[in-house]
Amino acid sequence: MNENNDVMYRLLVQSVIDYALYMLTPDGIVANWNAGAIRAKGYQPEEIIGKNFECFYSAADRAKNLPQRGLAIARETGRYEVEGWRYRKDGSAFWAHVVIDAVKDDEGTLIGFAKITRDCTEQQARLAEQRAQEQKFRLLVEGVTDYAIYMLDPEGHVVNWNEGARRSKGYNADEIVGKHFSCFYSEKDQQAKLPQANLKTAYRTGRFEEQGWRYRKDGTSFWAHVVIDAVHDDDGKLIGYAKITRDCTEQQRVLREQREREQVFRLLVEGVSDYAIYMLDPKGKVVNWNAGAHRAKGYTAEEIVGKHFSCFYSAQDRLARTPETNLHIAYTTGRFEDQGWRYRKDGSAFWAHVVIESIYTDEGKLIGYAKITRDCTEVREYEQQILRAKDLAEQNSAQMASLSTFLDTIIANIPSCVIVEDVVSREVLLLNNKAEQLLGLKIKEVKGKMLVDCMPSELSSYFAQLATAAQRNEGVHRNEQLLRTRGGEKIINASASLIHGNDARTNYVLLIADDVTDQRAADARIHHMAHHDNLTSLPNRVLFSQRLNEALRTDFDTSKITAALCLDLDNFKNVNDALGHQVGDDLLRAVAGRLRSALREQDTLARNGGDEFSVVLPGLTHQDEAEAVAQRLIEVIRPSFNVDGHNLSVGLSIGISLAAGGLTSPDELLRCADMALYEAKRNGRNRFEHFSHEMGEAASKRRMIETDLREAMTNRHLKLYYQPITNGQGYDIIGYEALMRWHHPKQGLIMPLDFIPVAEETGLIHTLGAFALYEACREASTWPEDQSVAVNLSPLQFKNSSLVSVVEAALKDSGLSPHRLEVEITESVLLDNTRVNIRTLQKLKTLGVRIALDDFGTGYSSLSYLRSFPFDKIKIDKSFINDMKDSREALAIIRAITGMSRSLDIQITAEGVESSEQFEQLKIEGCTLFQGYYFGRPQPSETRLKLFDSPQGMNEEASLSTSLVAVTPQPGKNGVVL
Repeated sequence: MNENNDVMYRLLVQSVIDYALYMLTPDGIVANWNAGAIRAKGYQPEEIIGKNFECFYSAADRAKNLPQRGLAIARETGRYEVEGWRYRKDGSAFWAHVVIDAVKDDEGTLIGFAKITRDCTEQQARLAEQRAQEQKFRLLVEGVTDYAIYMLDPEGHVVNWNEGARRSKGYNADEIVGKHFSCFYSEKDQQAKLPQANLKTAYRTGRFEEQGWRYRKDGTSFWAHVVIDAVHDDDGKLIGYAKITRDCTEQQRVLREQREREQVFRLLVEGVSDYAIYMLDPKGKVVNWNAGAHRAKGYTAEEIVGKHFSCFYSAQDRLARTPETNLHIAYTTGRFEDQGWRYRKDGSAFWAHVVIESIYTDEGKLIGYAKITRDCTEVREYEQQILRAKDLAEQNSAQMASLSTFLDTIIANIPSCVIVEDVVSREVLLLNNKAEQLLGLKIKEVKGKMLVDCMPSELSSYFAQLATAAQRNEGVHRNEQLLRTRGGEKIINASASLIHGNDARTNYVLLIADDVTDQRAADARIHHMAHHDNLTSLPNRVLFSQRLNEALRTDFDTSKITAALCLDLDNFKNVNDALGHQVGDDLLRAVAGRLRSALREQDTLARNGGDEFSVVLPGLTHQDEAEAVAQRLIEVIRPSFNVDGHNLSVGLSIGISLAAGGLTSPDELLRCADMALYEAKRNGRNRFEHFSHEMGEAASKRRMIETDLREAMTNRHLKLYYQPITNGQGYDIIGYEALMRWHHPKQGLIMPLDFIPVAEETGLIHTLGAFALYEACREASTWPEDQSVAVNLSPLQFKNSSLVSVVEAALKDSGLSPHRLEVEITESVLLDNTRVNIRTLQKLKTLGVRIALDDFGTGYSSLSYLRSFPFDKIKIDKSFINDMKDSREALAIIRAITGMSRSLDIQITAEGVESSEQFEQLKIEGCTLFQGYYFGRPQPSETRLKLFDSPQGMNEEASLSTSLVAVTPQPGKNGVVL
């Protein structure tokens, strides 16, 4: 029995293929080998039995004696278990889970080891992939900026904090982590314990979701969409809550405006009393009810909304499922139109003209039906009276005369145009007063003649086609068409039917026509209001989206190119601010007219809002066509506009994206065009740019720089360096220029040209500029009284109405005398909103601050600047200093500037002086102040150059500075302080 058990056990071990099972002798020699070992390690039994198991380890592991160390542990403790790399016969590696158990006989003597090895390479790869996915998810959540995503512990304390949370709520992670999330609620909500109630709801149901007001760190409120999900571990234990908050303030505003427009439209529809206009849901239930429906059918809104529209049909029609059939026709064809009996609340019947139109969303989903019903009982009664009167007249010849008079009276008073023709001769037999008014004819002129002889061919052909259709097929034949009448163009809705006489040889055609021009115009106005901008009458976002989708589908099928253009007016805000919104609105209407005139018939121009427009260009064959259109749009806007006696000039910046290379989504196409527009405005405005993948990468880089810059401003990683300024003698330091430096903890020194533009684009320049002013004034207040400090101002800081207050506060806070502060501006300040910026400079001058014009001689230099404002100093751009030795033009410009400055009694500073030769030459040319590496490089305030010992010493110090500092950026052209 024991022998059988041993055999069965051995066979079981040999048959296992997922595990390598084998025995080792006490000194580690392989004693046996199963099928799983062959599969896992590649050795046949005859190749491996008798060899030491060290061959499964790497050379490095064998050098560390790891195999024998494992045996020693198993020998001492009874088991050794480990995971690590092992090697097969062919040299390939696999991740193994290894167990070595010591095997002893009944007396406790070690007889060997049982070794089990399992190949876990796939499990290890899945684990690594899972970790990578978790890392990607964490980075994704942390990188989201439009949503606040963070975790709460079971008690409601904040556990982590992403960038979107910091952006939307204003707290940094170190300020909010650990605090209770109720701080985002109002005091009233906190007192009512709403935060705790919301958590309880999420705990009980798994999720809590709502919209409401939430509060930021600075106390401002925003309308938020909030989701709280309970998070449990694998055992079902609550470990916390995932909370997602989105700032929906803008969506709320757009929704409110949409509701207001819908309210106007609803009031318009509800005010119509001659037509029953109401909506049905896809199943045919009444959704709303206007005054015309109440008047026509007798039901109030409370009585009928929610009920099926089949209640307006007879019992017989309902049994025949006529309502469902009509709805199905509207669903399949888009429209159902009919005349028939319908029933009121009180059971009375009326003859109705009914139209049912299917309504779809932009995505093509059916949302219901628009149903219009008109009570035509009187019109039908008039028609029936005609027929009855005619039959009566023919049956009783004795009363023919009186009946004929009666018939004439009826026909004359019917509110529709009535014409009766002989079927064979097509001669007009009857024509009522309404027909005379509509067609401009007299019965005396027409009677006994054919219509073709009495009216324009277009109109006579229209009635002839209806009459022919009635003659060929019995029943009522209808048609509606825009026709030219003697009273102008009219939309005529007409019907024709065949009337039989006393015998089969006598038949007549009855034509009844109505002028529905006003009714269709009202329909068109309602449709236009829903799809066009009220100010410019251009397509709105809804119609633009439809046109863009249509263009993408059509051009995809025909292998053509669709282009989307985003347009933004330059300088429009200044017009609005200076002259008021009425002038701004008139200007927008004029701009819309010019833009539309520059486009093709198949192109779509839409107004998005404000001064933003969009264009769809379908059916292009090459991107050059989009560029040509963009340039044409820029050129058509270039001439000035005369609005209410004002000559106004605006520019146009355009971003272009093409539906090619995978860009087929309308939203993606517009987003890329918007990025290209942003690039066009950044590159100088009044131009166009194509979207490129580099723009996407640049936008990502700008977002990273913006995030790091915000952190740097928070953690005070930005510091001011000071470069000395000397006079003509070159011995005394009379002041310093403050220059910004950013020492990034990971990337090292970041050049100002990489972060100042981002600060200007994001609005951080105002905070950064205020920091520079406060810091420069504070440090300068500790210097000798005869030394001043110069701070650069960005042109964007002049758009902030509080700039003067910031300067005044920096002076007051530091105690620095105003005459010791000098602000430097570039010529671009005087190009943008000149009058406002000149007033700002005058206010700064009134404070006692000195004003310098930086980089003079480059860009837009104009003598008009010097005439418009009394500058204290002009700084010659260093490019002229560098070139003056080899360029007569550069030297001539320097002489012109110094000569003009002497005449105007303005000091001249030469920037970028790097040698004694330049210094001496510039003194000869009349420069009074000097700055450059020759005198010293920018340094922090505490280590700045404080004294020139001698010209020789000054040269030595400059050389030493050059050797110690490899690269130090120079002041930029449009930064705050670079």
